[in-house]
Amino acid sequence: MIFKLKTSKETMLVFEEIGSVIHLQPFALCKIAIALSLRNSDHLTEEDFKSDSDGLELNRQTITGEYDDIFKALIISHSGEKLDDNLYFPKYLKAHIDRGTKYLYAEYKYSNGNFYKHLLELDKGI
Repeated sequence: MIFKLKTSKETMLVFEEIGSVIHLQPFALCKIAIALSLRNSDHLTEEDFKSDSDGLELNRQTITGEYDDIFKALIISHSGEKLDDNLYFPKYLKAHIDRGTKYLYAEYKYSNGNFYKHLLELDKGI
């Protein structure tokens, strides 16, 4: 069983930039990135699985903690496929982190300096 994954280099750089400004650690940013990726109803594409692994090394327990079963259920539900544990972690979780980080960065740039408030209001007005 695998317990660690490595993000893409792009994800690492985004986490460093955002983390230095809003003072969130990578494990918290991962959770937001996963949520933003799952919020998008589009399934992961082959391209989402092709990102490099030159970024941060993160422990499964640090990313999902006591809510690992919930994260797994959400990712399985989103994919519409049966995923065994080896597919869920690290393959699908990493793909959602890396894809969600792109959305996270776009929302961060769009937030005009009030990132937390912006996140809370994402679905208002849609």
